[in-house]
Amino acid sequence: MINHKLLEVARCPRCVATAGNDREKGRLEVVDGGFVCKTCDLAYGAFSNSGKEEPVVSAGKDLPRRGYIDLLPRQEIGQQTRYLEDEFEHELDHEHISLPLLGAKVRNDLLRKMLRPAKKDIALEVGCGDGRFCYWNRKKFGAVIGVDAAPLFAHEALDEIGLIRGDGRQLPFAPESFDKVFSLDLMEHLPLDGIEPFFTELGRVLKPDGRIFLFSNTREMGRLWPVIKLQKRVAGFFTRRGIFDFHRDELRKSDHLKAVKTWEELEYFVSQAGFTIEKKIFWNGVFQGLVDNIIIKAGEYSVRRVVRFQLDRQRKASKAQEEAASKDIRTRMASATTGLTSDWADGGGLERLRAEVESNKVTNQAEKVAAEAEEIHEENAAIDLAVRKNLKSNFARNKSGPMVVLLRVLTFMMQLDIWLFGKWRTGPFFIILKKQPK
Repeated sequence: MINHKLLEVARCPRCVATAGNDREKGRLEVVDGGFVCKTCDLAYGAFSNSGKEEPVVSAGKDLPRRGYIDLLPRQEIGQQTRYLEDEFEHELDHEHISLPLLGAKVRNDLLRKMLRPAKKDIALEVGCGDGRFCYWNRKKFGAVIGVDAAPLFAHEALDEIGLIRGDGRQLPFAPESFDKVFSLDLMEHLPLDGIEPFFTELGRVLKPDGRIFLFSNTREMGRLWPVIKLQKRVAGFFTRRGIFDFHRDELRKSDHLKAVKTWEELEYFVSQAGFTIEKKIFWNGVFQGLVDNIIIKAGEYSVRRVVRFQLDRQRKASKAQEEAASKDIRTRMASATTGLTSDWADGGGLERLRAEVESNKVTNQAEKVAAEAEEIHEENAAIDLAVRKNLKSNFARNKSGPMVVLLRVLTFMMQLDIWLFGKWRTGPFFIILKKQPK
């Protein structure tokens, strides 16, 4: 959502680079169809959907509007995320926000516990993705704004959250604009030369007494790694036999660089940017791995078998209809002149019969799934995508159904990792940063 609160802190990314402590430099002005920098006159677009296909057309200068402002720097400032590629847009299922469950629930609970949102706070999420964490916490803060380089924003976020397309290494915001900043699953996407600018920019936009919540991971393996490794071996066994499918997980992680290798390296970058680590919790993913890599994957396999069984039945029924129609055509053509009318002679009757056969084909949801599978050459991915969308739709109507209850139980299992092993050092971490006194 584009509103006055967003414009109060949003700035031209070109001017931000030289603004220093000047809060007014790079301020944006509303014009028909977008925005213009009042300092350098550079124009920026505003869009009402995540595909950038529908520019916001204003009637005058009225706000708020549905959508986001594109403030991505005109010149690339480093390696860009693969999430800008079309394959990611299709696979990530970003159109709608569901309930906070499983790993997302663990992250969101710790965000609230450690960052302590308050109604007086203006908050920023750097690397907001589809906007789910902003959306889930929109009533916890006075205002919350999301920024991401890939504009794959959910419809709910476009309607209710202040959104900007921008780069975390050159944030398009005025200095000292936010009481709280949070970032989840972003740092591992940055190359090594992007880590220092990332922390520097977090410090620039944070108020002196503000706090930052960060979830990411180093490459370290904790003392429970042998258990997690065994789970991975079990998952690999079923994957090689075509039972488990990790295509979507591998695609999502293909953009991970994990440039920060150790906890000591993380502390170095944090210190260099003028922060100290106030709180820390580690995520040893023993129960998480069991849920994500075995239980959930077994469930996905069971659902795919049911869907494929239905598809096979429908394909057989469709094939039988086509064969019956073809046989009927051959019989009627073989009857030669008996009952043959002029419209059959010139082909009109044949076309009508073909149209009749086409109209009787099965066109339910399973056939739509099969069409998607043919388009992306991966039936498993297409079925999983359709199932996820269907589950999201069901969750929106019924927040206490049996599937939700099951997922809440699995979420509880994941939370055991935090409660039992949260002090044991490993790769994934949750931290709170505060500025060092000058």
